[in-house]
Amino acid sequence: MQLIDERRTTAQRLRPVVIVVVASKLAVSALLLTTVQLSPPAPAPAPEIAALR
Repeated sequence: MQLIDERRTTAQRLRPVVIVVVASKLAVSALLLTTVQLSPPAPAPAPEIAALR
């Protein structure tokens, strides 16, 4: 019986940690998805090569 009680208390202690990890993974995924959907910056104009002569 004591082993079952230890497992329950361990599970109860780890539950907030699991919730925080899952929530942070969701937040990072949402952040990455929003940054992917943003339009890319306009390409810089090609630099002109000046003639040396």
